Amino acid sequence: MGSLADDTIADLLGGPVKHKSNRAANRARARRIASRVPEVMVKITGNAKGADHVQSHLDYISRNGKLELEDERGDVIHGKDEVRALAKDWSQDQGKRRKNTRDTTNIIMSMPAGTEPRDVKDAVRAFAKRQFGQSNQYVMALHTDTDSPHVHLTVKSLGYDGRRLNVKKGDPQKWREAFATELERRGVEAEATPRATRGVIKKGVSQVVHHIREKGQTPQVDQAKVREVLEDFRDQRTGKAPKPRPWEDRIKERQTYVRKAWLTAAKDMAQSRAPEDQELAKHVAAFVDSMPLMKTERHEFQEKVAAQLQKRYQTQRPSEREHKLEDER
Repeated sequence: MGSLADDTIADLLGGPVKHKSNRAANRARARRIASRVPEVMVKITGNAKGADHVQSHLDYISRNGKLELEDERGDVIHGKDEVRALAKDWSQDQGKRRKNTRDTTNIIMSMPAGTEPRDVKDAVRAFAKRQFGQSNQYVMALHTDTDSPHVHLTVKSLGYDGRRLNVKKGDPQKWREAFATELERRGVEAEATPRATRGVIKKGVSQVVHHIREKGQTPQVDQAKVREVLEDFRDQRTGKAPKPRPWEDRIKERQTYVRKAWLTAAKDMAQSRAPEDQELAKHVAAFVDSMPLMKTERHEFQEKVAAQLQKRYQTQRPSEREHKLEDER
């Protein structure tokens, strides 16, 4: 493979390219990404604050004691009484804390549908032992009530040394990579590619928002987005300049670069005499072609609201339309 493709892929993956082994590893990973190997999901869903909240969360992930919890020692906690006893034990040992102190860090780790749930749990167990086993208490619970098998991992913030768990900005991505490695050790194909590298713009939906939407209700964050979209429409009707959104410009610039970089690598590999490079070039080109549109969630809300307004406008009588236009003036 040419050096241009090597450099470009290394930049996309954030990996070194100095040695032949690194180039081979980057090529292999690019092939896996382009082939859409299942992506792991690791999400911090929130924190429990205070004894009642800790108990409520442990009740939730254990389904009120119906599902077993497993702790850092491999011991199983089962039944409502044992779960409540664990919550009480954690709450009695909270150390010095302020009113809003986070007593747990709540994490979900999952794989797409079709993955063996036991493999997911085994991989999470190994990950948790490596990441937290020497510093913090934790419990985990396997859930199979959705298409995607997932494990709730709840880590007690106060560590054995009296210090509290501090999750840094890049930690979830490092955890994704470690989780994927544990799955691969068990023969499960898994990748942990950052969203941007895959051409994905939309962020994941938080657990709270997801549950509210499932109930048919509109969360406050959605209400705020609808108001923002309606303000944009009003500004357009009155000739006002659109509000600057530099973060969206940066997202588009980054995604434009990502797409061009993948295609640059594909073009360089296509000129290689090696059949494996030419084959990878085809996979990469198809991968870029299948990337999602460069839309944020705000853009999708904008399209939905526009469609609703257009439908409402079409169903109005001409006199109603005239009154509406007069009101807007």
